[in-house]
Amino acid sequence: MRSTLHDLRKSMTPKTKLIRTVYLYIAALGSLIFVASGTGMLINTGLKYYVFPKAEKGGYSQCNQQPPVYGLEKSGYVAISTADQKIQLENLLNDYAQWKQNNTGEECYIAQRQSTIVDALTMIVIALPILLLHWIIIKKEKAEKE
Repeated sequence: MRSTLHDLRKSMTPKTKLIRTVYLYIAALGSLIFVASGTGMLINTGLKYYVFPKAEKGGYSQCNQQPPVYGLEKSGYVAISTADQKIQLENLLNDYAQWKQNNTGEECYIAQRQSTIVDALTMIVIALPILLLHWIIIKKEKAEKE
């Protein structure tokens, strides 16, 4: 099999060899960019968590926004509400309490941090083998020329 691939490469025209070489370098470069981007995201997340914790607190807009339920107190609306409105009010207050628990404080930042880490690791896990495969092929072809 190895000799067949070697014979196939020898029988390529110069234009085909050039196109193949350009493809290999472009694929390696694209993969390198994704590996660097994923690594940068991991470093950024780590720095924000360990070294600059206040930088993380202002970064996630979801963690700083509140739904439009300001000043809604259960005691003020129970007396003037119908039974159906009371149920809706209870549901609204329960939803708000759950939103507040999940989207404020450290819980929100943990979720965003984990999402960023998953994205970065996915980029690295997918791009690194592609980079290594193409780079090994480039190195083999370069060694054969010399």
